[in-house]
Formats: sequence, structure tokens, C-alpha cells
Amino acid sequence: MWETLKNYFSEFKVLKQTPPEFWTLNLVVNFFEMLAYFAFITVLTLYLTENIGFDDVWAGSVTGIFTLAITVIIFFSGFIIDSIGVKKALVYSMVLLIPCRLLMGVTGPVENWYLERNLDVNAAVAVIEQGGFEKSAFTQKTERMTEAQLDLVAPSEEKGSAEQSPRETLKSDDAALREAVMTAAKASPIVQQSWGAALEEKAKDQGEFKKIIVAMIGEKPELAQKYYVDLAAAKQDPVQLKAAVTAIVKAFPDLRAQFSLQDILKVVVFILLMFTALGEALMVPAIYAALRNYSSKRTSGTAFNFQYLTMNIAAVLSFSLFDFLRLNFGNESIFLAGALMAVICTIGALFLRGNIQVQDDGEIVQLPPKKKEDREMPWTIAASVFKEAAFWRFMFFLVLLIGVRLTFTHQFLVMPKYYTRVLGADAPIGLLNTINPFIITIGLILFIPVISRFSVFRLIVVGTVISALSVFILAIPGKAFAFLGWTIKEGYYFIILAQVVIFAFGELIWSPRLSEYTVTIAPRGREGTYMSMAALPMFIAKPVNGFLSGFLLDGYCPDGVMNDIVSGARTWYNGPELMWIIFGTLAISSPILVMLLRNVIAPDRKKKEEERQANKNGEEAQPQEG
Repeated sequence: MWETLKNYFSEFKVLKQTPPEFWTLNLVVNFFEMLAYFAFITVLTLYLTENIGFDDVWAGSVTGIFTLAITVIIFFSGFIIDSIGVKKALVYSMVLLIPCRLLMGVTGPVENWYLERNLDVNAAVAVIEQGGFEKSAFTQKTERMTEAQLDLVAPSEEKGSAEQSPRETLKSDDAALREAVMTAAKASPIVQQSWGAALEEKAKDQGEFKKIIVAMIGEKPELAQKYYVDLAAAKQDPVQLKAAVTAIVKAFPDLRAQFSLQDILKVVVFILLMFTALGEALMVPAIYAALRNYSSKRTSGTAFNFQYLTMNIAAVLSFSLFDFLRLNFGNESIFLAGALMAVICTIGALFLRGNIQVQDDGEIVQLPPKKKEDREMPWTIAASVFKEAAFWRFMFFLVLLIGVRLTFTHQFLVMPKYYTRVLGADAPIGLLNTINPFIITIGLILFIPVISRFSVFRLIVVGTVISALSVFILAIPGKAFAFLGWTIKEGYYFIILAQVVIFAFGELIWSPRLSEYTVTIAPRGREGTYMSMAALPMFIAKPVNGFLSGFLLDGYCPDGVMNDIVSGARTWYNGPELMWIIFGTLAISSPILVMLLRNVIAPDRKKKEEERQANKNGEEAQPQEG
């Protein structure tokens, strides 16, 4: 173990040959941008639904449009970066990101300010009382809904003789809790009067189930006082009434759309996301292009290992920060923290020298500033690159990887809602997302020295197969582990952890090598173009998954899906499991197509691998410095 660690970090000795800009780029710009970005993209769909009022389909579609915008812009950003230089590209991207993140972080206070000054309380009260919203507001919060069910069947004062009280036992077992609630519902006069013999069937619908709980709460005055909003009492105090009505309005999307400026906020946030897309599209390829400028052919492999290591350490810290901010200060706080990170990145970018380059022999040269008349225009660079046959083979290769790239986007576009719906509203999203970068960080240290001995093509095939197959693990129902005495929720925790771990090993095998491969085949002066193209599979996958995930979540894993799973209304063929079979099929298509078309993608790969191995053997024969 110690020898492995020693050997891994000894490889970083060659980075002594890199200029100070390499360290500023990685430890400041790359680190803090990744710290902000991973938290931002993870919270985005939750923010769009919970804070802005989009439903699943619209939240997925808006996210899809946002990432599609990044894809379109990133296609041209490489040409722009190669024209204006990496330093200006990094600074310009931050100038866009800082105000966008700040403004998205204050949408909640803005809506509260509007309601405070413009809410027609009397009109809102009339609508609320007509629809009975004051009685059902508590059902809009999953934790309050669960607490109400527990109060109906296992009051907190009841204690069991075992280590856990009946209440604690039911809280940890969704199936047992639902069974207890349905037993109580069958004994409820008002429920029997309203639902009668159709109770069991109608209770499978989440909306009807909530109505049943509301009716049962009304039978017990002490619970009605706890869960219903008493508008009659609130009317005695205008301030108290306004606060109560405001809370109810914000709990229901339809009421928010009618009485708040939610529709305006949706448009504003959409516009901000388009400007954010422009900033992100400049940022990603600029970092990789700068990394190539600040490393030589000898140090590029180690440089990209270091960058990937830094990125994953940032991801671990980002997801830990995510849970802390989201659970304590709300979704919007993540955007405000991201704005602060962007300020730090801007300061770091300003200290970079944009006109230096590390030659292949390791010499650091300062390039003279390009005269305006000598500077290549983006369209000239594009025309030159588009003439290269190798470029189009490279693009074809990247297109084939889109299917497996979808699996990377699940972590941000699908998992946050999937976790909260099968594990509960308090699901540790950040903690679960931390596992992947943690494994990557450790794996880079333990396995990269071994993995790097194999050909890039072989690593990509093996790694993508493992990444794709991991998705099918999520197609195992949570009920499948009942024979072990596990609850449905415990079953879901197990399959989620298994998928995350196996996927991380697949990513570890192939993802870092793809970035290194891209910049090493790029001609000097065209690094930005090639890196922007290398980012296309991920950024094409994001809009595809944005649109697709919205429909699949709405169809197979909607809010309240656990009620459907426990009641039997959803099984593997119409529940979350079918959603993952669809995603898994798309993912496994990538390695299959790459293998079938390998001679088209890389006709001379064997010759290049022989040259690579010969160069590697030659380097190992040279005496090591230091």
C-alpha cells in the first residue's frame, strides 16, 4: 500500500517542470469552479421544481434546453478560445457566471418581497377556503405527511417494550406504515362514508391517499389543530393572516402561479440559465486548453491525472457542502456560494500569464503578443480543422460515446429526484454523490499506475461496459430483498450504493484517459477546439437526458411513487425499475458500437500503441530526476 502511494506521487515530480500558472489553474480556478459547478448542477432540477414551480417535465425540459445551449455554444467556443486566448476566456466566463448565480440565489427573497407587498389576501382566502387548501397544506411536505400518518396510527406517547417504539418502527418501514394507515382508514366512519368499498383501489392514487389522510386528521381535534391552518383564528390578526395565507400560497404550485410572480420568475431564471450556459461553455474547454499550454508532451499525462484528482477532491467537498447548505439554508444558498467561488476563480485567472507555453522538450517560452492582423479568426480556425480527416474520425468516436455519457448525467439530472422519492425528502443526496468522486480520488492513487499500462482504446471499451452495466443494477426492485428482512427503503439504499460504487470503477478506468488522448492528438494552437469537441458527448448527453429524464421521472418515478410501490400500484414494469432499464439500454449501446466500428474510428491504433509502448519503455530507461 505504502509503496503504491509512493510510486503514484513520485510521478508528480515531473510537474516541477511546469510554470506557476499550472498550479494556479488547478488549485484555484479548476478547484473552486468544480466546487461550485457540481453543487449547482446537482441542485438545478430540485431548484426549478421546489423554488421556481416547474413540474417534472418542465424542469427536465428547461434543464435540457440549458445544457443544449451549452452544447451549441461549446461547439464554437473552442474556436473563440484559440483566437482570444485562455486567460481572457476564463475571465469572460466568470464575468458571466457571477451575476447569474447571484440573481438565481435571490429568487426566494424576491418572491417573498412581492407577496408581502402585493398579495390580495381576501381573494387568496376565498380561493383557499373554497378548495380546502388550509386543511391539506401539510400534505405538500413529505416529512409532514409522514408525521401525520404516524400521529394517526402510533401517537408519540405510546412506547413499546422493545428497543424501538411502535412509532420508530413504522417510520423506518413504509410498507408497515401504509398497512397501519389503511387499517385505521377502514375503521374511520368519515372515510367509509366518502370512499366506501372503493377505498383500497382509490388509495393507490397519491392524490386520493392524501385526501384520506386529511379526512382522518379532521376526525381528531388535537390533530386538526396541529396540521390544519386555522384561518378563522388568523383572521383576528392581519399580520398573522397574511403570513398564514402566504405560506399556503407558496405550498401549492397552482396558487403560486395565481397570486405570486412565479411566471415572471420562470422567464427570468430561464434567461439567466442561458447566460450561465455561455459562461460554462467558455470555462470547460478553456481549462483544458490552458492545461495543455502549461504542460509538455512528457508531463501531459501526469498533468491530466493531477487535474482529474483535483476535480474529484473538489467534487467530494462540493457534495458535502451541498447537503449542509441545502438542508440548513435552502436550495438557493448553493447559487450564492457558487457566486463566491466564481469571484475566487476570477482572481486566480487574472494572475495567469496567457502568452506562455511549455514546449514538447519542456522549455517554457513566452510567446510575443499576437498582432491584430496576425490573429486567426474563429471561422478561419474552424475551416482549417474541418478539413482534417482525423478530426472527423475523432468526432464520430465521440458521438458513439453519447449513450454511456448519459450515465454521468444521471447523478445530476435524475438522481436528486430519484433519491428524494424512493428514500424520502431527507435523503442524503450530497453524501451519496460524494461516494463516486471519493472512489475516483482513491482509485487514481491506487490503480492509475497499473491501468495506464494498457491501451487507451481497450480501457475505453472495458470502462464503458462497466459504467453501462452498473445502470441495470437500479432495475432491481427495492422489494427484492424482503427475504433478508429488509424494508423497501433499505433495499433501495443497497442497490443505489452498489450502482454508485461499480459505476465509479468504470469511470476510473476510462474517463481520465479520454481527456489526455484528446489534447495529445490536437495540433498546437488547436487545443481549445479539440477540447471543446471532446466535451460534446457530455454536453449532448445532458440535454438529451434533460428532456428524457423529465418524461421518465413523470411517468415512472413521480412524486409520491413510494406510496404506489408500497400499495402495489407500481411494479417493475411501470415503476422506477423500467426507467433504469431504458437508461441502461442506451448506455450499453456505446461500447457495443465502439467495438463494432473500431476499425473506422482508429484504423492505425495498433501502430500508435506500439509507438506509445516504445516511447514509454524509452522514458523508463532514462534516469529519474531528483
